[in-house]
Amino acid sequence: METPSLYHRALSEVTKSEKYQKKYDYLYNVALACLWSMAFNNIILALTIIPYTCEIPDAPKNVNREDWKEMWIPKNQLGGNMTIFSNCLIYDENNNITDCKRYRYDNTWYKSTIPSENNWVCEKEYYVINILSHNKISETVGSLIFGWFGDAYGRRLTYMISLLLLVIGRTISIIFSHSVVIFSIGCLIAAFPATSALQCTSSISMEISSPKRRSSIAKLRFIASSVGLCLMPLLYWWIREWKLFMITTTVTQLPYLLWSWKMIESPQWLWINQRNKECENILEQIAKDNRTALSSQTKQLISASHEEHTEKQFGFLLLFSNKELALVTILQLFIWVSVTLSYTVSFLSSGESSQTNPFLDFAFQSLAEIPGHFSGAWLADNIGRRYTCVVSFGVSSVAWVIIGFKDFVMWPDVEWILIFVQVLNRYSITISYYIINLLNMEIYPTAMRQSGMALGNLISGIAAAIAPYVLLLRCVALS
Repeated sequence: METPSLYHRALSEVTKSEKYQKKYDYLYNVALACLWSMAFNNIILALTIIPYTCEIPDAPKNVNREDWKEMWIPKNQLGGNMTIFSNCLIYDENNNITDCKRYRYDNTWYKSTIPSENNWVCEKEYYVINILSHNKISETVGSLIFGWFGDAYGRRLTYMISLLLLVIGRTISIIFSHSVVIFSIGCLIAAFPATSALQCTSSISMEISSPKRRSSIAKLRFIASSVGLCLMPLLYWWIREWKLFMITTTVTQLPYLLWSWKMIESPQWLWINQRNKECENILEQIAKDNRTALSSQTKQLISASHEEHTEKQFGFLLLFSNKELALVTILQLFIWVSVTLSYTVSFLSSGESSQTNPFLDFAFQSLAEIPGHFSGAWLADNIGRRYTCVVSFGVSSVAWVIIGFKDFVMWPDVEWILIFVQVLNRYSITISYYIINLLNMEIYPTAMRQSGMALGNLISGIAAAIAPYVLLLRCVALS
């Protein structure tokens, strides 16, 4: 018998009922994915810049409030005859225009956020933009390092370190929010593991499951993550105060961290790294829950095997080894940039609405990702990958044009129109994301697939780091 088939023979003997695998998925690919999604992304809502204006004296009873405001606040010209009050400038006692010293925040929805507590507004909005951008860079670097670390040192250790960094980073940010430098360091630490913990748990699940279940594991994780994103703004809406919100969402990781030593290591990883006895022990643990057993012959073959099970690895340069492959790679990288930039801008801005309930906006947009995954799969099979990508890009482009004009055009019933357009936009972007991942897996041969995905993630991370500065353009236009 050839060595590569021995592990799969052993796996088939212990996965007949797959009771253990289902229990594992409920615990990690559903519950943890949902809770991790909230703990990892809570910083997005906590850094929301809520509507603000310069603080001015209260208007006398006999003076119209709008007229009084015009006496204190200068106006900015937006184009044509349209003007708006400045958020950052005020007339001093000599009627000279100067920067605001104090601010008044709209607490209709948020009781507090980090920017409102520390006055990170106007020229200090760059603090928020830089933190979000640096977080994306940290995620990109971390995903590359942890991707290698997980292959070199195991899924379980990578999972444990990822959880630890997230909890430590969020704790630092909560305690030292008054210092932008220390707060930013905490954010970088928390962002560094990216989604490594979830990738490790889903990798283990795929490596202990039968082939018929593997296609549903990644989809299960994505849906659970989207559910977490839906619940997160509703929790903030209830709590309304950023510090308690971040503590509540972060503390959910502690049980998984404290009991992380009980999670199994991937038996396939142990097998590939010639740790045969440990591999056998975990397979027997799985077999016990599934009420099956490894045959004595399989045990003997596992113990006696001393062959190398490693696979040949290729680098990024092979993706440009010929003209056709290079063209495919360049086109895919362009799609990665477009989709990632579009998704990140949508995601970061979804909690900042001043015209509607920002928490429901965030929840509805996150909810749109769930049918987006299913629709992407159905459309890809029925009209093809290329046409699905073109249609989703087209819908998203139109949606962005409408969203871009929302601050400059007065429409009737604008609130429900904007909610619908934003939800449709996130739905279309999710379909595009599904398609680019599918294309990456299908176009490249097996030996290059991991390299293609890694390069796509790298370029995607760079695009995500640019997204906060795209948002800043709108803030500058309206300030």
